[in-house]
Order: sequence, then C-alpha cells, then structure tokens
Amino acid sequence: MKTTEMNVCQSCGMPIRNMSDFGTYPDGSVNTDYCFHCYQDGHFTDPDVTLEDKIARNIALAQRLGISRKKAHRMAMTTLPGLTRWRKAGKKVSS
Repeated sequence: MKTTEMNVCQSCGMPIRNMSDFGTYPDGSVNTDYCFHCYQDGHFTDPDVTLEDKIARNIALAQRLGISRKKAHRMAMTTLPGLTRWRKAGKKVSS
C-alpha cells in the first residue's frame, strides 16, 4: 500500500513511500512520524544516538549510494536538525 503523500522520517530524513516503511507502536499500529529503521514497537531503535552521530551515519550512507561527501554533508546539515526528533530534543549541531 502506498502513502497518499510524501512523508519523511522525522529522525533520519528517509523518504517514506510505502505503508510498510513506517515505524510502529507497541500494538503494531503505524507511527507516521518515523520509519521502521528508526522506530519499532514504540521505541527508537537507537535511543542514545546523538544528532551528530545521526548526521555522520547519513553522510556515510549517502556516500555508499554514490553521493559526494560534500553534498551528503550539506544535505544532512540542512535536513536533520529541522526534523521533529531533533527539534524536540533542542539539539544544535556545529558544522
């Protein structure tokens, strides 16, 4: 099943295109804020990760997908700090 609009994970920034890509609550219902990589059974899969760590992981993943380090860094720095998980935590990151 496809979603009706483009959703983005509010932790990692991954586009969520299919219902199966969403995270879940403990009762198995869909959490439309986060992807299944970041949120399962009502909990973050990486509860202790910092914004800086998440940025580094996203840069590494983007590079494996063929995106230059410079572009990956720019994308991560402009996207992740504005996502709900990091705004709620009041996290700031230095370039």
